[in-house]
Amino acid sequence: MARGRARGGTVAAVLAAVLLLGACGGPGDDGEPRSRSAETGGTSPESPEPAGQGDLLDRLREGGLTLVIRHAATDRSDPDDAEVDLDDCSTQRNLSDEGRTEAAMIGDGVADLGIPVGAVWASPYCRSRDTAELAFGRAEVVDGLERLYPVRDERADDRLNDRILAEAPRPGEPNLAIVSHGVYPSVLAPGVSIAEGEAAVYARDGDDGFDLIGRLGPREWTESSPDRGRPASAMAEVSGSVVAVRAPGGTGSAFRVAVPGILVTSAQVVDGADEVAVRLPDGTELVARVLGRRPDVDIAALRVDDDSALPALHSGSGLADARPGDRVHAVGADGDVTTGTVRDLDSSVRAGGTERPVIRLDRRAPRAATGGPLVDEDGYVLGVLTTTPGEPDGLAIPVDVARDAALGLVRDGET
Repeated sequence: MARGRARGGTVAAVLAAVLLLGACGGPGDDGEPRSRSAETGGTSPESPEPAGQGDLLDRLREGGLTLVIRHAATDRSDPDDAEVDLDDCSTQRNLSDEGRTEAAMIGDGVADLGIPVGAVWASPYCRSRDTAELAFGRAEVVDGLERLYPVRDERADDRLNDRILAEAPRPGEPNLAIVSHGVYPSVLAPGVSIAEGEAAVYARDGDDGFDLIGRLGPREWTESSPDRGRPASAMAEVSGSVVAVRAPGGTGSAFRVAVPGILVTSAQVVDGADEVAVRLPDGTELVARVLGRRPDVDIAALRVDDDSALPALHSGSGLADARPGDRVHAVGADGDVTTGTVRDLDSSVRAGGTERPVIRLDRRAPRAATGGPLVDEDGYVLGVLTTTPGEPDGLAIPVDVARDAALGLVRDGET
């Protein structure tokens, strides 16, 4: 069965409980053996007691920790091929719909709690890379993380251990997230067997060791929060205005604005097409006419004949009221939502030989969300999602720039 790197997500709330150390079952259900320390019984007599829930939350917010996260839930009805090609996801076991939801929940929980995450490493397997992208919006593929099972590659383990000792954060620095498999580098000891989507959290113990201080199940990032459910209804309404766009050059998202029949998207999404296919949230497919493109600000305007199923989105005073550090949501088609925070409201990137104004975010949305809206907690549009090669941050074209460009395209395209 052919498989692609499907992506999706959900807006979730945050962390509730932390599993303490204890019995954790047999070998990983990848057929992966347990780590060395897990094989010898998990914690050692010298290991400290794990942190309680409140203490662990405080420590996660303070930074300085290393999180080992096993990839989220996978489709076990379609296992890895006998000969896996790491560059071809169709030869691998990939995330299930549940796994994509779990990965998004992890990322939403981290954002909701204000937990700082710096570097994000991922195994070359698609299921690990996708989990990292859905949870954190980015990933550095680190060779060797896939070589620790079914037989541990000692050289790879040694290289990974050296890098972890050199780069793992110290107190006050953003946490390191390593998204891989049920077996991970042996320097992170005591090792434990972790289920799909589960995280083991380590703190430095001097310059050459670590302590395991707690574990988090994938659903435990979502159980309770002061904000639980607060953005969910607003995001559901926003998602009802976002459509999937399919053009000859690729796919993306677009959304309905206040002008009747008009959708706004990224110029990258439509490229040079005169018409594109759009799919509404209820599955209806329509043909949209491309009224025009402004590549300099990466905005395009589309017209559909029937927008009755698409409520208009509005900007209100959202952008004027926004501040760095505000919690925001990047909304793509099919209910895909990436939650993050604003880094900079007045930044720019160089693209196509020009400087383009952008809002910078701490997380990148999936590529398929390009052209969708960036909204605040109340659902007001702050910008239009964009991408620029080589930029690690999430980016959006400010809504005032997008509005002016789109209105000009509508005016010129209708005359």
